[in-house]
This record gives sequence, structure tokens and C-alpha cells, in this order.
Amino acid sequence: MLPGEAMEYRNKTRVCLNLIKEYVKKNAIGYQQLADRLGVSLLTIKRQLNGDEISMSKLLALCDAAQLSFSEIWQQVEQRKVEHTVFSEKQDHAFYHFPHLLSYFLELCYYKQSPEQIQKRWKISSASTHIYLRELEKLALIRLSEKSKTTLLVSEPIGFGNGSLNVIKDIQAGLNDVSEKLIAPREDEPFVIVKPMLLSEELRDKMYAELAELVSRYAELSERYFIESSHPAFQLVVCDYKIQEQAPLADIIDVKNFKRA
Repeated sequence: MLPGEAMEYRNKTRVCLNLIKEYVKKNAIGYQQLADRLGVSLLTIKRQLNGDEISMSKLLALCDAAQLSFSEIWQQVEQRKVEHTVFSEKQDHAFYHFPHLLSYFLELCYYKQSPEQIQKRWKISSASTHIYLRELEKLALIRLSEKSKTTLLVSEPIGFGNGSLNVIKDIQAGLNDVSEKLIAPREDEPFVIVKPMLLSEELRDKMYAELAELVSRYAELSERYFIESSHPAFQLVVCDYKIQEQAPLADIIDVKNFKRA
């Protein structure tokens, strides 16, 4: 199974487990009853229902024990609309001022690295590891147990919302990059179209809604399947602005040459 496919499977099974827990609670089916039906311990049932990963065979067994149609809940999962978790303003500001903290969080969240693995890979001290974890806990992104076991308090996909300082920074960098490409175009650079349009507010809103839907569709594919792939990364920048009254043309003056200063 490819990395992106593994992440998608994990996300789907996580939703399935939540649906099973909701069904069990709604129908007053105790965990001990499920354990008895499967011939396993109560601890095993709790571990399976509250874990991050589960095999398909065990998932099917849980559905049978709960007398729940697996095909029905899987269909719900397939048809679900992906909801994005958005970082809070406090979290956004922390990541903006301390980008290394964001990198640490991404290692934990997206790449499923343990604090020990991160510490070894980046050659940081155990004291630094403790500081990173405590800061993420203060931001309500993780919970630490007494034995420093980390539990994520947010679900994937997660990202920055409108007005985010990190998004603004990325947009500024993207616009600068686009500007450089327009000023000094190269054959291997992407073709960029700047298109003035006369649109009513209604048509502009409609166009933006369609663009947002299209971009979200491709962003969802990226987040579902390619987050851990070796595919090249692309930054998409879409912006518009009202054209103000055009400044008057420059005067035609006597010149000696057109050399740059």
C-alpha cells in the first residue's frame, strides 16, 4: 500500500470506528457485550475502538459483533464531505513566529513520528523535545500523559484558515515568485495569464465560488493521497483586485539613452 493510500485507509477506518462507537452508544450495547461476542478481553475492545489503526478483518468483526452493516457505514464514509480542521488564531501566531514549532507538529501529525524518532532524526536534546511537546500542549494540539505519551487533539486534514499570518506569508512569497517569473520569463517556467475582466459583484462571487470548489477538489486529492509522496510541490496563487482609475501616462521627455542606472 502506498503512503498516500495508507493515510487514506487510516482516515476512513478512523471514521468507521467513530460511527461504530456512536451506534453502540445509541443502542445501549456495552463494550463488555462486544468483547464477549468476539471472545476477547474488554481492554482489547477499548483499544480497537479508540485506536488510530485497525485491520479490515478486525473492523468487519467489530461490525458483526455490533450487528451493524459494514457496507452501510463504509458507504457513509465514502460519501462524507471532507471537513478541514483550521488552526486557531493563537496556534497560527505561534507557528508564524516559530516555524520550527510547526515543523515539529507536522512530524507528529502528518508523518506519525514519535518524539523519540524526531529527537533522533533532528539530533535535538531530550530537554528540547520536552519543550516542544509542552508548547504544543499549551496550544491544545496534543495531550501528554504521565508517561509523556502524545495524543493528538485535532483531526486531519488540518490547515490554516482565512486571514492566517502563515497564509499571508505564503501568498506574499508566491506573488513575489510569480512577479519574478513575469519579469524574467523562461521557457521552462509555467505560463501565467493575467486577465482584466469587467464583472458585476454577483458574477465575481459566482466565479470565485466555482474556483474555490475546483481548487478544493484538487487540494483534497493532494491531502488524501500525496502528502507523503515524492511528487513535486506546487504553490497555487489566485488573487484579484479592483482596478482603480489608471494613472496618467508618463510625459514624453528628451532622453540621451535608455541605459539603466
